[in-house]
Amino acid sequence: MAGAAQTLTAERIARALDQGDVVVHYQPCYDLRTGEMVAVEALARILDTESGELVEPSGFLDSLEESGLVVRLDELVLSAAAGQVARWRGLPAGRRLCLAVNLSPADLDDSMLPQRFREVSENSGLPLDAVIVELTETVLSRTGQGHEQVLAELAGLGCNVTLDDFGTGNASFDYLRRFRVDGVKIDRSFVQFLGSGGPHERMAESLVRFCLSLGVHVVAEGIERPQHVAALRRLGCPFGQGFLMSRPLDGAALEALLVADRVPAALARTAERGALPALTTAPTAAEPSVLERLVPRVLAGLVSLVLVLVAVLVVEGRADSDASLTSAARNRLEAIDSLAARGVDLRLGGLRDAVTTFSRSDAVRRAVVTGDQDRMDLALEALGSATTGSYNASLYDASGVMLDLAPPQRSPEVIGHDFSFREWYLPAGRRDTAYVSQAYQLMTPERTWAVAVAAAVRDPRGRIRGYVVATLALSGLQAEMEAVFRRYGVAVTVVDRHGTTLADSGGRIGVPTSDPRLLGERGRGDRSGTGERLWAVSEVSSIGGWLLVEQDRDAAVGNATGGTDPLLAGLVVAIGFVLVLLWLATDARRRRLKGDLRRANAWLSSILGATPTPVLVSDTDGRVHQANAAAAGLLGVPADSLRGQTVGSWLTTRDQPASDGGAFPATVVTRDGDVRLVEVQLRDLTGPHGEPMRLHSLVDVTPHREEQDRLRAQSRIDPLTGVANRIGLQEALAAAAAPGRSPHALVMLDLDRFKSVNDDLGHAAGDSVLCAVADVLGDAVQPDDTVARVGGDEFVLVVRLDERTSPGVVAERLRGRVQEVLDAHPFALHVPVGVSVGSAAVGADGRDADELLRLADARMYEAKRRRR
Repeated sequence: MAGAAQTLTAERIARALDQGDVVVHYQPCYDLRTGEMVAVEALARILDTESGELVEPSGFLDSLEESGLVVRLDELVLSAAAGQVARWRGLPAGRRLCLAVNLSPADLDDSMLPQRFREVSENSGLPLDAVIVELTETVLSRTGQGHEQVLAELAGLGCNVTLDDFGTGNASFDYLRRFRVDGVKIDRSFVQFLGSGGPHERMAESLVRFCLSLGVHVVAEGIERPQHVAALRRLGCPFGQGFLMSRPLDGAALEALLVADRVPAALARTAERGALPALTTAPTAAEPSVLERLVPRVLAGLVSLVLVLVAVLVVEGRADSDASLTSAARNRLEAIDSLAARGVDLRLGGLRDAVTTFSRSDAVRRAVVTGDQDRMDLALEALGSATTGSYNASLYDASGVMLDLAPPQRSPEVIGHDFSFREWYLPAGRRDTAYVSQAYQLMTPERTWAVAVAAAVRDPRGRIRGYVVATLALSGLQAEMEAVFRRYGVAVTVVDRHGTTLADSGGRIGVPTSDPRLLGERGRGDRSGTGERLWAVSEVSSIGGWLLVEQDRDAAVGNATGGTDPLLAGLVVAIGFVLVLLWLATDARRRRLKGDLRRANAWLSSILGATPTPVLVSDTDGRVHQANAAAAGLLGVPADSLRGQTVGSWLTTRDQPASDGGAFPATVVTRDGDVRLVEVQLRDLTGPHGEPMRLHSLVDVTPHREEQDRLRAQSRIDPLTGVANRIGLQEALAAAAAPGRSPHALVMLDLDRFKSVNDDLGHAAGDSVLCAVADVLGDAVQPDDTVARVGGDEFVLVVRLDERTSPGVVAERLRGRVQEVLDAHPFALHVPVGVSVGSAAVGADGRDADELLRLADARMYEAKRRRR
């Protein structure tokens, strides 16, 4: 078990890392639509050798980060988990399994982190496109210079970068712009409101829809109730993890889960409103065969033959002999007698076995030997709970003095008395098992009849140290015999080995019997009776006694046969013939209708199968009734598995029109995790039974959208240098000037005497200089900063600032870098080119783009004048 209460020191953590006492647990992530496990999140546990417990991160994370050991731990977890997941991907249920690992700020400080990921991938055989790097807002808030480059290199290797705990911080939306993000994990604090119907549910749904609109993988974490699954499916969220599906498991438990390949019960889909219409039945175009047409006629003939045989048997059954009826009655009595005897034997035998086992326990022996009142009370309480139906239980010492009685409220004054003269337990000392006494009356005001089951309590040497006795009131046994009498109408008598009546359907208890059937030979010879009464006797071995049942012969024979009225049987046969005729009359029409429906379904199936466009047919509630092969291919699942699922669980959209039809864009996350953009054409249909239905035609517009994005990006790029143009600059300035953003600087840079390069050396030389300047500026800033060329030799940069850097410092640093490149350029020997810069602080100097550009331009020309 994992212990979260204890906290490990840095020394204990270091020792655990050196000794390899790191255990990786895995939290499964599931496809909410299909129930398939798609990823596992690696979670570190440290084995504390002093306590022998697994310590969760809450017990060592603070010490780990303060000591700087977090990088070592993350390396161990990545290496162990990558090898494990690579092996699991060889299982049928794990062939698409991905590994999610968490990174800390210390990990991002290491510029060799991408190389470590590449080496782990090569050693384990786990492809890097199956690795998910999870970054929390806490980690991203600590990122500095170089961190974004490390993340960009990880993404370039194929790793999927995911923003964890999304929505919990103010800067989450800024990180979506700054970093290349392949997925987001919606924090559990939002998921808990889904399906609640409370005021926060709309806010949680809006966050889910926003994340889905980003076109990235969306995972909901913290799923703990079925309402969460239903709401996420309705919203179209494809992936989720939480305790409702599975808690974190060790490697062996997770492997067993993959081998079992079962859909979690929380994700298993069941029909919500009965069976789907006939449209969902896989159609076939084949006409009914000759055999199919003959089957109804053959069945009708067989039913008619059976009805005739029934009529004949009913008539002949009235002529059955009296001997066979009597034999049936005797067999019935013997069965009742055997069943009742077995019930009594199980009741008393079970009590005897329980007392025998109880007397041999160490707890009872210590209670008797020590005479400790609390121990004796606990022992008797345990015996009472183990012997259902007992009246009371008591303990005696070896000399016969009562030590304890439970429950004590019945006869507390008898404790301490000497009962060595009583027969109810003394014979137990001569037996290895419990002894069942003769019936006797308890010393209570009611004078209740009972039997005692006693066993000797012996020490390891076999000496008797006391006795344990459980008393069984015979009132319960009497009630059972009366129930047998009421149910079967037979008289029942139970006697013990002394011939004392323990129970009787006539109410006699404790009376010695003189019935010869229960005495003397005890049941030998004729056991089923003759004459006017039939009877049977069975042995009750637990008490050495017998159980007798008897009944008047006429009543027994009547119960055995039941009697059948020939007129009623004839009426049943006649009705059967009428039903057969009606069935034959309607069978032809039924087969015609069935053939029409079969042909209609075959026609629809052929149309859907031949349609190259992905098509889904659903009811008005969005449940899929039919899907063609093209739709199954787009979504990456078998067509049959789509039936019964909701359209919204596969199509994510914010613009779905009203029910009267239309077109709307949507996002599809396939089973393999690919994000596709589709245009959905919606049309109303009428189902085979007249019910309203809908046709969804899906057109994959992903290539078209990608080409649009490429052209849109090209329109924002300067064709000569490859940096942004004025359009890209305007967008970057608008984003940097938005409220709540981190501070940015606007730097304007101009090349002095650049016109001389064009005039003296030609435009090709000038273009070479401009490209060199663009390259050095791009290398000098962070990936999410913007470099733009706005004129012939003018460049403008939008650069994010840290807390210790001013716009002027950034501008001078950039001017120095550019000047170094210009001085080393081959054309510098012929025409020396200088650099002038000006800067402005976005926010501090204003937020209007034109005003900031004007201010930076003025400062640049002021610097140019000072340099002359």
